[in-house]
Amino acid sequence: MGHNGYAPVNRSPLRRHMLHQRLLGSAEALQKIIDIIPSPVFVKDAGHRWVLMNGAMEDALGQPRSALLGKSDYDAFPPDEAAAFQSTDDLVFARGETVESEERLTNAQGEHRQVVIRKTPLRLGPGPGLGALFIVGTIHDVTIYREAAARSHFHSRHDMLTGLPNRTLFQERLREAVSHSNRELDNIAVLLIDLDGFKAVNDAYGHEAGDELLRVIAARLTEAVRASDTVARLGGDEFGILLRGGLNLQDAARRVAAEICEVVAVPVQLRQSQTRVSASVGITHFSNPGTGPEELLRQADIAMYSVKRGGRHGHQAYEPGLEIIANRQLHADLRHALERHQLHVVYQPQWNPPDGELTGYEALLRWEHPLYGPVPPAVFIPIAEQSGLIGIFGEFVLRAACTTAMQWPPGVRTTVNVSPLQLVENKLLAEVCAALTASGLPAGRLELEITESKPAVDSEGALITLHQLKKLGVRIALDDFGTGTASLDMMHRFSFDRMKIDSRFVAGLPEDTRGHAIVGSLISLAHKLGAQVTAEGVERMEQAFSLMELGCDEMQGYLFGHPDAQTSVL
Repeated sequence: MGHNGYAPVNRSPLRRHMLHQRLLGSAEALQKIIDIIPSPVFVKDAGHRWVLMNGAMEDALGQPRSALLGKSDYDAFPPDEAAAFQSTDDLVFARGETVESEERLTNAQGEHRQVVIRKTPLRLGPGPGLGALFIVGTIHDVTIYREAAARSHFHSRHDMLTGLPNRTLFQERLREAVSHSNRELDNIAVLLIDLDGFKAVNDAYGHEAGDELLRVIAARLTEAVRASDTVARLGGDEFGILLRGGLNLQDAARRVAAEICEVVAVPVQLRQSQTRVSASVGITHFSNPGTGPEELLRQADIAMYSVKRGGRHGHQAYEPGLEIIANRQLHADLRHALERHQLHVVYQPQWNPPDGELTGYEALLRWEHPLYGPVPPAVFIPIAEQSGLIGIFGEFVLRAACTTAMQWPPGVRTTVNVSPLQLVENKLLAEVCAALTASGLPAGRLELEITESKPAVDSEGALITLHQLKKLGVRIALDDFGTGTASLDMMHRFSFDRMKIDSRFVAGLPEDTRGHAIVGSLISLAHKLGAQVTAEGVERMEQAFSLMELGCDEMQGYLFGHPDAQTSVL
């Protein structure tokens, strides 16, 4: 007798074998149970051999159970898959706990499936540490979800018309290239290409012909560079090229630009007739550590405008002197834009993704230059502020936005940006009242965005205006929340209705752990201050899901819609 009054258990191999056989004697009953389960289920013994499986498991493997029972993974799968499956078996046995893993599974017909396998240890016997040890596994086929996610990821980074990378992917690769160059002084060249005469083709032959022309040009651009370079369609008839590495990259960029001008100018057959466009190409190079991707794109823009100004169809590398020429020309042209009706307002939607509700539109001013085409707001808004035109522009956008908003459902608001210079003047309150009265828009459906700035913080008049606007019922939002030094002072002195998180914090989500922490902290701070939060620059589903998990109230970006043109023209 043992010390506890029981006879010692016989642990001989024969004893264990008999116990094992007795336990498997109930296999018929267990088989009936697991066959009811619609998902693939299997049971393995400690030797990695299948001892039970249901009909769904047979379907998943593409073989009958009679050919598999008593066999191991190596009898059914390629060696690399079998090794991975048995490795997780060993982990289950070693830990004595459930292990879940995602694996690739190749069935007998050679079809590949992506599956999540959940394995749980099961000991059948007379007591702890005794009896036979098994693994009970279930399989969940996630192939369709992974394929859908891959398609969504591809579509969010590629232009569907040409198949080229879109602006999002181009900017991602440019950011990565700049980061690499800051570390290892790698060479970067950026080329911006605008097609001269594309609008005339669209007008003459229609949009389908214009789309075909863009596909032809995209193919020609791709052939003009190395496979390691990036060609992207940035929007409309604008393309971007990122060149990386290699000696004498500046000379190489000029050669590529010259070749682009040649290949783009080759006539294209459209609808039984030939048509021709040309290319204006701006070039810039990464030269100074610390230069960001936005600055490189701005420099390439300026160089490209220089080509347009000089008669189009050519290429120009960026030089600091071009800044002065471009600014002088744009200053003069911007004044004429008022009389020539070249300014118009577009509206970008804002959504509450958890509820799937459209909550508002942000009114954005655009300038269509007769020679350069669309001029980026980042270029002409500072010029408007310097030249004193911003007040006139701001009043126009305010009136247009309020009038247009009356065509929308009652619960949808309009958001208008207000320059700090407008805020410190005494006209804004009167202009808002006039716009609301003329349009009939309720004050609660108008939201004004102000950008944090030193003048706005230091001016008592600005704060008084904000309080008066809020008393009127107008909502006030703080734009570019967290990007400047004046935020905390402004939030301490004024109660904002909304904080807008800048796209630079959103761009890296969810992979960027530091950005994730910053965005989470900004959302938490805004909510504690009683403000809602809108995230800008949301372009991918992964970003949206990450922001929803962090409690973001609203989102805005290309994922939900590009700015749409309306009828407001000055």
